Amino acid sequence: MDAQATVLPICTVQHDFQAVVKDVLEGVVPEDTFWVSCYRFGEPSVHGKATATLDENDRNLVLYEGRNGVQFRRYGENVYSIASPGLSIGETRIATPGSTYSNPSEVRKGQITAFDVAPDGSQFATGYHDGTVYVRPASSSSAPPSTTSKPHLSSVTSLRFFPSSRVILTSGTDFSLSVLSADPLESSSYTTAKVEPARTLRGHTRAVTSTAIIARGRNVLSGAKDGTMRLWDMPSGSQIRTLSAGSNNFVPVLALSAGERSQAHAGDGDISNIADSFDTREVETSDKVVFCALQDGSFEMFDLRTKRAVFRSSQGRPPNARSALQAIAYSSQHNLLATGAASGLTSVYDTRSLQGGPTSQFRRNEAPIDDIAFIGLSSSKHSLGSVPTESAGSSDAIVGLAIATEDGLPYLAAVGPSGPSVRTELVGTDCDAVRFVRVVGDDIWSAADDGVVRRYIP
Repeated sequence: MDAQATVLPICTVQHDFQAVVKDVLEGVVPEDTFWVSCYRFGEPSVHGKATATLDENDRNLVLYEGRNGVQFRRYGENVYSIASPGLSIGETRIATPGSTYSNPSEVRKGQITAFDVAPDGSQFATGYHDGTVYVRPASSSSAPPSTTSKPHLSSVTSLRFFPSSRVILTSGTDFSLSVLSADPLESSSYTTAKVEPARTLRGHTRAVTSTAIIARGRNVLSGAKDGTMRLWDMPSGSQIRTLSAGSNNFVPVLALSAGERSQAHAGDGDISNIADSFDTREVETSDKVVFCALQDGSFEMFDLRTKRAVFRSSQGRPPNARSALQAIAYSSQHNLLATGAASGLTSVYDTRSLQGGPTSQFRRNEAPIDDIAFIGLSSSKHSLGSVPTESAGSSDAIVGLAIATEDGLPYLAAVGPSGPSVRTELVGTDCDAVRFVRVVGDDIWSAADDGVVRRYIP
């Protein structure tokens, strides 16, 4: 365990407890119970029960009572709370999915290997081990896919919608990238269109692991296990530049996150040969930076203006598979970078002073962090109605991190001046690893190994 890392608690509940409540509400049984558990790593856990009973006077009201060291309350539709006084765990918001999208009958692919949500929230895409990609409308959990394609020979590793929400960039373990149309057919909502890649990009010599779209999408980035990042020109499908990761040691790249350079970075890097670094095929790259998460546990920051690395963090200790950085997210708005490690450690950095190390580190256990995304927080979003005590102060100083974990216990963390805390538990999976998390507006989306996409609506 990392001595400086804050250990955050875990509160969870029987994944189908709402079905138990429904039986009580419909009079199938007068009362029933479901399990509730609370954990704090390194301490004895508390496993209790909550009883759901139909109110004697109001037959539309279900009353809850926690037992055996746990407390359980309902705050509204899809919003509950759990507390455990014995573990000093105060009321923690529990969110259940507002929408659940199971694989339709024609998509029996099992584990989702890649996932993304369109920026306008109208549709989402899932990729699978056999190289197929499906695009589905977000408006209906039962609607068939609007488009399908098989752009890869083997597992799809990354999906990214372009800003238009109608085009997708894909990557796979077959060393390639492709560009797919995701424009839904207008003729019928019950027709699944088969589409072929508009572009196929080749150049990597190992599995492509992550992608990023620059500005409007004339240029894109890809990172791979060959230890390179590559900048591509979309109109021609040609490669503009290859950047070697890990101080030119070709350390495998596991994740990417790109964004605008902050004012604090304006003077970073040697720009003496900037004219030699610019290619006429580049569009809106001069004000961008990209962070890559590396297999050795370090991350590296590249300036796309100069095409050079301007910072690299220290490697993980010990440098093994458990120290690998598997997730990374950059927020230029907040000047923050967040990384997630295979050891379960989440680290947050101020990008204006990367040399100073992380400003916050936390974990819940040792389950790997598979994905991470920034989300805006306010007193009324993803909370129980008021800002928690630990979030007091300027709301601008509090940021949210949606975190996907291999133990199937995703959550929303709040990070502020007084340290990290759990803002919301995202429940609904039954011990299945949650591999992906996306934020669109105030909604949090997740995709898990059970093949289900879940949407949490505050």
